[in-house]
Amino acid sequence: MEPKKPIRLDELDQQHALRQLPFSAPEGYFDTLPSRIQAEATRRSHRFTISWSWQRSASTLAGAGLVAALVWFTYPKKQDSLEPELLSNVSSASVVEYLQDQDIYLEDYSDLIDSHKMPNDSTLIHELHVSPESIQQMIEEDASGTITI
Repeated sequence: MEPKKPIRLDELDQQHALRQLPFSAPEGYFDTLPSRIQAEATRRSHRFTISWSWQRSASTLAGAGLVAALVWFTYPKKQDSLEPELLSNVSSASVVEYLQDQDIYLEDYSDLIDSHKMPNDSTLIHELHVSPESIQQMIEEDASGTITI
């Protein structure tokens, strides 16, 4: 195979096919091209218009009404705070029963109780259901050193 020889256009004669222009344009084509492009761009820019129709207006109002209805029925209502009088009517047994039904026990939230809100000693003794006599007896036994179980 013979290596390709580079071709220089200036070495070819004027009548050679490679020196002829492959395309031809009409006379004055490039002289009027900018004005034709500008005219077409101006014509296309006025093509987009919005027209009014009662069908479009009705469908827009129907869609807005549907959105408003969905918001109205699904928007959560604000809950007001409960009054102390209302909560005072709930018995302690009901509260304990509710907490047990929910599997919530005192051990679960006892670390949340603030120590400064603890009741005084007399209230604690009353809640333990311990008689004052048995407390006095325990104090005397503790002082004497004998422990009874």
